[in-house]
Amino acid sequence: MTCKGICTRHKAIRTKKSSHYLAGHRRCQICSIFIQWNGIFCPCCGYRLRSKPRGKIYKEKFNENKKNGKIEDQTIIIT
Repeated sequence: MTCKGICTRHKAIRTKKSSHYLAGHRRCQICSIFIQWNGIFCPCCGYRLRSKPRGKIYKEKFNENKKNGKIEDQTIIIT
């Protein structure tokens, strides 16, 4: 699995006051980029995208905003 460069078409632009995850962006660990993509897997390399933060501080902020209703549940239903 290697980056083919397709993900640069879907590169996410971060706003100053919001984190990528709160804006609905997802991160590909192989391509090392945040992308605006609704699928579970990266369109470039096929690796699973991360949709939640890993760090303790950012997890707490993410969960707090989720409880307050500022973000929606990010589950995806595949049919």
